Amino acid sequence: MLSGYNTDFKFQGQIYHCQTEDGGHNNPCITSLMYHQGAILARRKTSYADILRADCLDDVVRELMMEQHKQMIRDLMQGKLETNVNAPPAKAAPAPAQEVMKTPPPPSKPEDIQEKSLDDIILEFLEQEDISKK
Repeated sequence: MLSGYNTDFKFQGQIYHCQTEDGGHNNPCITSLMYHQGAILARRKTSYADILRADCLDDVVRELMMEQHKQMIRDLMQGKLETNVNAPPAKAAPAPAQEVMKTPPPPSKPEDIQEKSLDDIILEFLEQEDISKK
C-alpha cells in the first residue's frame, strides 16, 4: 500500500480538500475523495486489479494515483463536480462493512490557504511529491 496524497486548496473563495489513497494488494483500488467543510462532494474509485502482476507495480500505481488526484481537482475547477456548497448535505447510504471511510486530515487554517490557479496547485503538488520521494 502506497502513501496517499492530500491537497487543500481555495477555489471561488471556498476551501476544498482532495484526498487520494491506495487500497493495496488486498484491495487494488485507488480512491479519491473531494471534501468541502468535512462533507464529501465527489468520489472516484479506480481498480487496478488487472495489472497486479505488472513489473514496477508501485511506480505504475503511483502514477495512476497522481493523475486521478490531479483530475479530481481539475474536474472541480472546470465545473464537472458539484460545487453548490451552500446546499444541505445529502444523507449518504451506510458504507459496506468491509469498507471503512477515513476522515480527512484537519484542513489548514483558512488564512493560510490562498486562491491559486490550477497550474499553481499542480506544481505545488508535484513539488510535494518530489520531497516525499527523497
